[in-house]
Amino acid sequence: MFTKSLFLVLGLSFTAPDARVWSYIIEATGKFSESGVFVLKPDSLYVRAIDPSRTAMIEFYIPKEAFESYEPVTERTVYLSMEDLSKILKSAGRSDKLTMSFSEDSIRIEFSDGVVTRMFKMPLRLEIAHEEIPSLEIEYPNKYVVSGDVLHEALASIEKVGDVLKVSGDESTLKLESVGDLGEAEVILSLERGVLREAEVRNPGFEVSYSIDYLSYMKKPIKSSDEVVVMVGSDLPICLELRFPSGSKLNYYVAPRTE
Repeated sequence: MFTKSLFLVLGLSFTAPDARVWSYIIEATGKFSESGVFVLKPDSLYVRAIDPSRTAMIEFYIPKEAFESYEPVTERTVYLSMEDLSKILKSAGRSDKLTMSFSEDSIRIEFSDGVVTRMFKMPLRLEIAHEEIPSLEIEYPNKYVVSGDVLHEALASIEKVGDVLKVSGDESTLKLESVGDLGEAEVILSLERGVLREAEVRNPGFEVSYSIDYLSYMKKPIKSSDEVVVMVGSDLPICLELRFPSGSKLNYYVAPRTE
């Protein structure tokens, strides 16, 4: 039985208008990390996760204003199974709102399209293993701004060719190149042709390689974002900063490949 008062007594609940976006982000995170951490603060929510090899890390920031309702009155940190949560969120419909309410030992998850409400209850597994997640403060020499649709299409068009993604660029172009047994494929995003919205480059001529799988994990969140800031530099992790119309922001880091 779902006892609503049990969850609300802690004052820890929120309603997000875009359940499908949450589904995409949690599904993508579950592909490289078994667990994640929800940090609920009075003015914002953070979702963070890192993979065991420390190749990839995600931080999803949602300001209080992005929620339809947001009621954490105290700060709380909750560790969750990304795999278990993803299974539930996959049932989110296109027009569903998502409500999550936290008790001491479980989470109540609701989907509502204004007509039908579906409810799930998920236990908090207190014994769940979790990684310490570092804070990254990297000064990137190169930043490119592109729409989510364009970057999604670029990754989708080259991801099947190989398992290595080479990223290079100059003051006006960003090149994505996939290399593998099937050969090579490349996409060039140009400022002059209006594909890139902005380019801020202090290290032209850079080239760095990443595992293409880790970038492909984020295709759905990328497509649902308004724009993506691609931050990159020689020997640095790539950072994709996904910006959403609600004011939410997702930073996704992938470490470079070592030859």
